Amino acid sequence: MSERAPLARRRSARTVAAMLAIAAVAVLTLGPRWLIAPARGEFMQAMDAVTAPLLVGVAYGDAERVLNTVMFVPLGATIALLLKARWWPVAILTGFVVSAAVEYAQASIPGRVPDPEDVVWNTFGAAIGVVAVTACRLVVRAIRSSARR
Repeated sequence: MSERAPLARRRSARTVAAMLAIAAVAVLTLGPRWLIAPARGEFMQAMDAVTAPLLVGVAYGDAERVLNTVMFVPLGATIALLLKARWWPVAILTGFVVSAAVEYAQASIPGRVPDPEDVVWNTFGAAIGVVAVTACRLVVRAIRSSARR
């Protein structure tokens, strides 16, 4: 087996992960309310149970911002993993473009309310994912560099 086979498998896994992240965002943001509301309610309850001690006194609007941010972290991370390290800004731009497209599409879906502020929080979430991947890459690079010495 060649050295390229593991690399190709990792690339394929990263591509599948990015596609799943995009699909999850599409379902959660563009699906009809009657379908998404129960899952969203469960997610909000789970988030409340996990983060209640951290978010004491956080208003509903702030929780909504947290949800919008968290939803795009995997998207930013998986897109960053598909790109070379120096291209990380493209992953953040992708988060922005996907978010803007979602908000635009929501305008034509009954029961959905587009909110330009969501684009900001979604893009922030994508940026967090990109920063996490970049930080991991820097740590791995430092470990490899020190191991060679």
